[in-house]
Amino acid sequence: MPLTKRVALVTGGANNIGLEIVRRLASEGMSVFSVDRDSAANARATAAGAPADDVHFLTGDIGTVEGARLGIDAAIERFGRLDVLVNNAAVHPHEAIADHALESWREAFRVNVDGTLLCTKLALPHMRRHGGAIVNMGSVSGIVPYAGGAAYAASKAAIAMLTKVTALEAGPFGVRVNCICAGSILPPESSGDEPAPTFIPIGRYGRPDDVAQLVAYLASDAASYLTGSVIVLDGGATAGRSRGTIV
Repeated sequence: MPLTKRVALVTGGANNIGLEIVRRLASEGMSVFSVDRDSAANARATAAGAPADDVHFLTGDIGTVEGARLGIDAAIERFGRLDVLVNNAAVHPHEAIADHALESWREAFRVNVDGTLLCTKLALPHMRRHGGAIVNMGSVSGIVPYAGGAAYAASKAAIAMLTKVTALEAGPFGVRVNCICAGSILPPESSGDEPAPTFIPIGRYGRPDDVAQLVAYLASDAASYLTGSVIVLDGGATAGRSRGTIV
């Protein structure tokens, strides 16, 4: 373990994939702060003591300057540093374009894109001092969209491009920036036995820990030469079309 404990901030870290990322980074020995606007989920996670004493669940909306600043200020005040930022918080409305409400479109961009930009902008001055890693959560929907997912798909495509621009600007300061585009991930309460659709070549749905393990890798020194990448984690679903089994 390094002499100076690494400090991470995960947005949307009180539920589902975000909570699994918090657990994984804490298991790697990091002090982890989570900012999530779901106060009830924050209370449940805190009461469960998950996963360790050195994890802090804060309630805030990262789509605002105040909410984005909350976790960063808490990390700096307590530890004087921030090493890892995981921009995970997201909303995903499902509306056809012909009926799409402008309010839900704007909300998706406010949380998904504005939140990623704000947290990154506020974290970079601290991370530039000693280097660090930023992991943005995109989606395969930002690469191969689905009907009814206009706001979500467009916002996730924007995050992929924001990742590349940030990598170009932050690289000279030793800050790496990558994007994970996850595919079909089962919720934590799932049995894991659900049959996977034929469009997933690997033969199973993804699990939250599949995402969390990749986040931990991208945050580690093992990925020290990896930046500006958009990594698809979907079991091969977007690799192409299968015309049948080849023996």
